[in-house]
Amino acid sequence: MSTNYAVYIRASTDKQADDHQRESIERWLSSEGADLAEAEMYVDIGSGVSDAREQFQALLDDIKAGAYETVICWEISRISRSGETLQRFFNLCEETDTTIVITDGAVERITPDGQGRFVADIIGMVYQQEHRTLVRRTKAGVKRARNEGKWLGTPPAGFKRNDEGYLRPIVDPDDSEVSFFEIQDALERIDSGDSYNSVAKSLPISRQALSNIHQDPERRKWYLEQTSDDERVQKAVEPLSG
Repeated sequence: MSTNYAVYIRASTDKQADDHQRESIERWLSSEGADLAEAEMYVDIGSGVSDAREQFQALLDDIKAGAYETVICWEISRISRSGETLQRFFNLCEETDTTIVITDGAVERITPDGQGRFVADIIGMVYQQEHRTLVRRTKAGVKRARNEGKWLGTPPAGFKRNDEGYLRPIVDPDDSEVSFFEIQDALERIDSGDSYNSVAKSLPISRQALSNIHQDPERRKWYLEQTSDDERVQKAVEPLSG
């Protein structure tokens, strides 16, 4: 037999508070003479593009089983930012006579008889297009940065990115940093017979990271010869070769 309410909440990251979602849903429930404590809660932390959300999948299974009359969500994007996933969700709720309530959005209810579905479908298509645009812009930005010789990702040990995104050797390190010259000295000590463990103990770098550098011929050249086949690294170490 159906119970009254299921609540779905999704936060984008583990640092993002979901208080505003809960407060909005709680106000709606209160207007219906109900309380948040009476609803079954499904709470995920993760991207709205991915369907690999444990609580979301559990909610789908329970809707299929006819567990609820109403599913409440703060905004349609909390369910998903994928138009295809939203279509499947709306269809499932129609098939199981489940009403979807949106407490903050252009559409307030999506009912099994189709009320609100047209607007919800349009919103889903907008989310899909926004995601595609974001992906295209991100790819274009990465390609542009690579073409400009900027370093993408985590800088290698002894290096950092400057304000423009270009790789630069660390000459005057902070307490948590290891300088380019410390890596250079460490490699020379290892070549002279010192162990990875003994050398790594004096540096803010792990034994494994030091070993990886020492055993990589290309990376060794960065520090010991100030040369590299990677143009971005070459430009960074060239001033040190004189």
